[in-house]
Amino acid sequence: MSALIAAVEPDTGKVVNVGHLILATIGALAVGGVLLVVGAVPTVAAQHQHEHITPTAEKLNESFGADSAQWVTGFESEGRTIFDKRFEVLDALGLEPGMDVADIGAGSGLYSRLIAERVGPSGQVFAIDIATNLVNHITETANAMGLGNVRAIVGGDKSPRLLEQSVDLVFIADSYHHFEYPGEMLQGIKKALRPDGRLILIDWERIEGVSHPFILAMVRAGKAIFINEFSAAGFELVEEIPIFTEEYMLEFRHR
Repeated sequence: MSALIAAVEPDTGKVVNVGHLILATIGALAVGGVLLVVGAVPTVAAQHQHEHITPTAEKLNESFGADSAQWVTGFESEGRTIFDKRFEVLDALGLEPGMDVADIGAGSGLYSRLIAERVGPSGQVFAIDIATNLVNHITETANAMGLGNVRAIVGGDKSPRLLEQSVDLVFIADSYHHFEYPGEMLQGIKKALRPDGRLILIDWERIEGVSHPFILAMVRAGKAIFINEFSAAGFELVEEIPIFTEEYMLEFRHR
């Protein structure tokens, strides 16, 4: 679930799109009739009640079942860093015709569609999300675009629901911090990745005193901890790809 990163500043009433500098004078962010207001950052103790996800990320997970059109607008908007830099990201993925790719936390399917165009009809893209409405949107959009190589899948909270050794590349963008069971998910991902396969992770820099308060509230840990989690799951860090400033892009392989 590539989340719409937005917060309401309590003093100004402005909604801040943390993906980059989009400000709108709105009192709160409404999603599918559910009012999500971020006034103060939860305490560290509150954030670690569930060590694998923050309360803010968990609440967003629950809200992804709302009208998909609302989320699509947020996911595919100018000013959201992952959208603005999409072609730089695609170029860095090393995609080739015939590759099989899993986009885990596919959201609106933006990257699934772009990747599908690059791997061509001899390749396949598995667009995985836990929100059924977003999976349906991905299917409908891909069909409308004539992308027969996109297969949208409703994933589980502990499994990507992929066959063993079925993909050459796993792509996880702005989604890992939404995993409620990251250890189990990483084991499933590792099994799905072919022996020479690669994994790309994009997530937010989380630095106390530096990162936006909403990022501190939503992302449960910083880059070093996430790297350690991937290492513990049997992945080896290959490199950090320098595209972002407020986020990071890492490449992993089987260890």
